[in-house]
Amino acid sequence: MDIQKDQARSSTLYDQLIDQYKLEAHINQTAVTDLYRAFDVDENRTVAVEILLPTFNNKKQFAEQFVAKMNKVAKLKHPNIAQVYQIGVTPNDRPYIARDLVEGITLRERLIQLSQQSSPANTIYALKIVRQMAEALELAERLELYHYYLSPDTIQLKQDGTVVVVDLGVPMVENGMVAKMAHALDADNHAYVAPEQHQGKPINSRSQIYSMSVILYEILTNELPEEPIPFWRTIIQGILPKNTTLEQKRPDLSRETYDLLEKGLRAQPWGRYGSIKEYLEAVNEALQSERLLVQTRGETAVLAPPAPRRSRLGLAVAVVTLIVCIASAGIWALVQNANNAEPTQPAIVADSTTTNDVLPSPTLNLTAEGAASQPTNTPPAVELPTLGTIDVLAPADETEFEAGDTANFRWTWSEALQENQQFSVYLLTENGRSLLGTISTPTSDGTYTLQTLLPESSSPSSEWQIVLEDLNTNRNIATSSNRRINIKPAPATPTFTPTPTASATATATSSPTPIPQVEVSVSSASLRQGPDTVFPILRYLYEGDVVAVLAKDTPAGDWYNVILDDGTRGWLAAIAVRPLDETSINTVGIAVTLPARPTNTPTPTPTNTPTPTYTPTIVPGGGGGGGSNPPSPTNTPNPTIPPLPTVPGP
Repeated sequence: MDIQKDQARSSTLYDQLIDQYKLEAHINQTAVTDLYRAFDVDENRTVAVEILLPTFNNKKQFAEQFVAKMNKVAKLKHPNIAQVYQIGVTPNDRPYIARDLVEGITLRERLIQLSQQSSPANTIYALKIVRQMAEALELAERLELYHYYLSPDTIQLKQDGTVVVVDLGVPMVENGMVAKMAHALDADNHAYVAPEQHQGKPINSRSQIYSMSVILYEILTNELPEEPIPFWRTIIQGILPKNTTLEQKRPDLSRETYDLLEKGLRAQPWGRYGSIKEYLEAVNEALQSERLLVQTRGETAVLAPPAPRRSRLGLAVAVVTLIVCIASAGIWALVQNANNAEPTQPAIVADSTTTNDVLPSPTLNLTAEGAASQPTNTPPAVELPTLGTIDVLAPADETEFEAGDTANFRWTWSEALQENQQFSVYLLTENGRSLLGTISTPTSDGTYTLQTLLPESSSPSSEWQIVLEDLNTNRNIATSSNRRINIKPAPATPTFTPTPTASATATATSSPTPIPQVEVSVSSASLRQGPDTVFPILRYLYEGDVVAVLAKDTPAGDWYNVILDDGTRGWLAAIAVRPLDETSINTVGIAVTLPARPTNTPTPTPTNTPTPTYTPTIVPGGGGGGGSNPPSPTNTPNPTIPPLPTVPGP
């Protein structure tokens, strides 16, 4: 009764400000919060305010966990994650967050629209939605942030089709499990929860992979999967192959898409993809295969069910191999017991010159009847050709630097560097991976050197690695071993102190020239690998972000070569920034070398899917963006549902 009274008094919140936010309309009630449309009087923009429900506010541990996780979410800036602006407490001591108000519709509403059309959902459209979800959750995974209630109701679609994940990190119960929250979930929403969560186990990346796979299955078929796929069914499918339910409902998909869903929907967590990054790579492979299908067969026609995904012979061989291995282990144990009583194997004599070498173990060979025979000297196996290796030359392990020092990273690559490949040097810290620089120009001797400034590090001892990347597919070709590097904080700027000498004139030590800085002056700007829009996007910067300028592309300076606080380097269009000091920006020199222009327009990196524009389109009724002409506050709680998008091209 106390909770009902408290919720009944919530209307009085419209008569006051919660910090700088004036509540305008109650949108809905989520599992743990009340969601309001509000107006930020300080920033002159419409936002969403989520206030923790009184029933959870009375639980101190849960309330503290809610605030702690929202502080982590506030550190994330990603186009597919709702930006958290502020975390505070209402006058009646209920924690709240103010976040970006996503103007558009939920994925649930889009599914309803898809169910009303005669043809099934386009596969490329479905995979693009899931890919944007995975890109957002992959970034959150680095901070050990998970979505405890991932479903079509917590996925928003903007007017331009951009996917935005909301309620990220909002815990379901005190220990991160949903089994004790069954009353808060209806029967349909239970389908998106992984089986291990129903058993009361904590959520992890594989749990979210299961939820995304259910959502993808529903977009493609407009139905929920019947049940998780147990491991034994995978074995039976190989021995007695037949078309699955998905293959019968959607015979037009590629084999990679079938495999993506089959592995993502497995009941056992260990049977799914090991990480969201691995799952994201599989989604990209499925997308590429679907595009090839469109190019080869044109418009999708009514197709017969495809051949079963596994051949009877393939898995039969695997099962026989497993049985043989088990039998071999049993025979080996019997032989070992017999050896203890009467040795049958010849003694192995060690070479007196190699006393520290490990002696080879005798190999047990099986005859056609399965009996054990004496070990024979088999010729060495022929080594298959392997990819080249990245051999690190410098700096040495545990080398110490100061923030701002110039480091020379040197390595060798045994293969020829292709046009669509580049080397990237990454710094690995507790906050994730940051890019130090890239090289895409091949050398004659296979030795590469990257000279770059070292950023401030969150921990004195970090690691770094070199990755050879494919620009066309955004996949890693080869990775070097990790090396440790110690980056100490830079010393304070020296002051003008006289040198103690006998001369009458004191000698002063001059301070280093400060690096010019610029501030992003538009709502969002793309940081690119080179000084042109043909180069791939590294990430997005937002209005108010300040970066240091290292060089410019031409004397006119249409593009600036900048470095971020985390060490990431790239190019920003000069039109998208404003210098903090006009005098210092004029001292910036022209870059000595420029990145080679890509022959093909590379696919954007997974963390940056949409293409930003400098002037956001103002949606009638208000929006959550930070443009120069923010919308006026409105009392319309529900946005207009946009029509279905056209089928995307390959």
